[in-house]
Amino acid sequence: MQKQNLREIAMERIGILLDLAAEALRNGEEKYARRYVFLARKLSTRYNCRLPPAIRAKFCKGCGLPLLPGKNCRVRLRKRQRKAEYLCLCGRRRLFKYSCAKTLSR
Repeated sequence: MQKQNLREIAMERIGILLDLAAEALRNGEEKYARRYVFLARKLSTRYNCRLPPAIRAKFCKGCGLPLLPGKNCRVRLRKRQRKAEYLCLCGRRRLFKYSCAKTLSR
C-alpha cells in the first residue's frame, strides 16, 4: 500500500480510539481510557502522521486521559486574553485561543 493510504487509515483509527477513550472515561473505566489514548498516540508516531490541533486538544499529555469537562477537568475562560484554560485533575493546564463571534465596534 502507499504511504498516503496508510496514513489515512491510521488517522481514521486514531479518531475511533479517541472516541472509545472518551466513552470509557464516561463509564468510569480510566484504565481503558488511558490505554486507548496510548494506542492512538503510538499509531500516530508509527505511521508518521501528525495529529491536528483539534485532536491534540482532546487528551491530557500529563496523565493520558481524554479531557471531559465536568468529569476530569475544569474549564476557565480568560476573557481579556481570549483563552480557554483547561485544568486537568493531574495538575496540568492547557490554554487554547478562542475568538468572539460578536465583535464590539467603538
